[in-house]
Amino acid sequence: MRNVIALSALLFASVASAQIAEGDQHWAARAEGHQSGRAKPAQIDAAIAAYQKAVAQNPNDLEARWKLLRSLRFKGAYVATSTDEKKQIYSSAKKAGEETLAIIDRQLSAKGIRSVTKATEKEVAAAAKSIPGAGEVFLWDAVNWGEWALAYGKMAAARQGAADRIRRGATIAMLIDPKLEGGAPSRVLGRLHDQTPRIPFITGWASNREAQRFLNESMKIDPTNKITRVFLAEAMVSGNSDTKPQAIQMLKELLTTPNDPNYEVEQAAAQDDARALLKKWGA
Repeated sequence: MRNVIALSALLFASVASAQIAEGDQHWAARAEGHQSGRAKPAQIDAAIAAYQKAVAQNPNDLEARWKLLRSLRFKGAYVATSTDEKKQIYSSAKKAGEETLAIIDRQLSAKGIRSVTKATEKEVAAAAKSIPGAGEVFLWDAVNWGEWALAYGKMAAARQGAADRIRRGATIAMLIDPKLEGGAPSRVLGRLHDQTPRIPFITGWASNREAQRFLNESMKIDPTNKITRVFLAEAMVSGNSDTKPQAIQMLKELLTTPNDPNYEVEQAAAQDDARALLKKWGA
């Protein structure tokens, strides 16, 4: 009987692995047919479907789950065309994130950690470093919460605790591996500090100084990342108008350099954002 159970588990894992590989192929082709920073749905929908099948075959597989979270974020950010569609996608991503964090919670419990929500960020990160895929889960869960907050409104989201959730998840991801996705954890934290409404007793920790510090840290990890450059330029101007000429120059340079073919849609969207900011600033 034990042999049958073991063989069944291996079979499910093998099928799940094949589904992840299929999802990865579609993910790599996500820019197919894109127009600037807008992507077509076919490839990312196929990636999402493959990762969902992998999760169904092997529910404890964190690789399939974090890649699903990443794909849902891509669809919401670069494919969805309406706020209602974004709300639907990011609500699904939040649910998927909660399910995945529950799996990590059980694994952390086995390591003697109280829980993802009750232990300190350092305690969670120290224990989660030995769990493959945990850093990516915390990162993409934080990103999806950030996108959800933008879809539903910054003030409403802040009052529901979204900002603290994003800050905690991104901080844990940064403590696990600051180099994830080209310095994405510090990029998320920088953007969070810059965009979060300052509400006394709720988000009083939000700081433009911290925004620029985190974004500069992200820039050190990946100096060519156009998303980070746009976020940093915007934070520089919102924090100090004296640095506006420097921010404008940063964005103009961003428009003249080629995009990374592995992130064509994402970087094209960052260029679109840069053009919008330059127009807003009269440059």
